[in-house]
This record gives sequence, structure tokens and C-alpha cells, in this order.
Amino acid sequence: MYTLIIHKKAAKFLKSRNSSTKSIIVKKLELLKENPYSHPLLDIKKLKGVENVFRLRIGTIRIIYQVEEHELMILVISAGGRGDVYKKK
Repeated sequence: MYTLIIHKKAAKFLKSRNSSTKSIIVKKLELLKENPYSHPLLDIKKLKGVENVFRLRIGTIRIIYQVEEHELMILVISAGGRGDVYKKK
């Protein structure tokens, strides 16, 4: 089982969601902790051009995360709509 760490910016986005959306996201993140690379109930894709960075799609919300395999840790880097999470800042 992996440990989940959520970046401050992603946590702020998640807190701003309504309670039903928040509960769906939390359930999906719990499933993600089982296997961050592939899960039959999750829509996960590896991002091209970066190592160990993946995208989890939950409806219109995208969650970008990085897997630190040697520490069994998932770092949620960003969360938001499709147009927002892929922009480089």
C-alpha cells in the first residue's frame, strides 16, 4: 500500500469542491493507493516526456501525480480541470 501526499495547491482545489464530488475523489484516491500504475476501476495514463508522472481522470477533473517507488509514495502534484492541470507554470 502506497502513502498519499497531496500538494498544497491540489488540496486547495479539492477542498473547494462540493461534498459529493469530494467523496468521489477521496474514494478514487483510496483505490489509487492500492496500485498507482493500473487499476480496473480507474482511468490512469502515464504522461509523456516525464518519468513516473501519471494522470487520473475523474469525470472532468484531472489529478496529476508522481510515483516515488523506492519510498512507496504517491505525490499529488496538481488537480483541476483539463485546461488547467496541463499548463506549465
